Amino acid sequence: MIQRIQTLFLALAVIANVLMFFYPVVNITEFTEVHSDVLETDYYEMSALGISDPSPDSIPQMDKMASLPLLIIILIIVIFVVYAIFRYKNRPHQLKLVKLSIFLNIILVAGIFLNYPQFFTDANIMIEPDLGAYFPLISLVLLVVANRYILKDHKLVSSVD
Repeated sequence: MIQRIQTLFLALAVIANVLMFFYPVVNITEFTEVHSDVLETDYYEMSALGISDPSPDSIPQMDKMASLPLLIIILIIVIFVVYAIFRYKNRPHQLKLVKLSIFLNIILVAGIFLNYPQFFTDANIMIEPDLGAYFPLISLVLLVVANRYILKDHKLVSSVD
């Protein structure tokens, strides 16, 4: 049945992941050393859609491809979770999809909080998580709770058989 409680948690997990397209995930500040003084040279915001620069006259030194892994992982998670919502008749398959989504969400959280954009640049940068960085954590909790309810339903149906 599609009106089960785990469907609500899965739908909220999809919403949390989609919100990463609209809110910056990390703030990136570039620094330059001039005569032994460290100066802030530029400021960027990275979301799932790419790197945006609030100041119109500066050119980002970071590669635009830095946000591509973020975009790919978010899209895969959203596709798996939406597909899992409609696989309610096949609970073992739904469990596998949700567990895979949990694993991908853990990779996403680790990538965000371990500052993976530093691997794509040669400049001295400082990366700070922004509002969008906490949506994968929310999604992770929602997926774990949905997994628990799916497993509970699976055990209930198995006990009746």
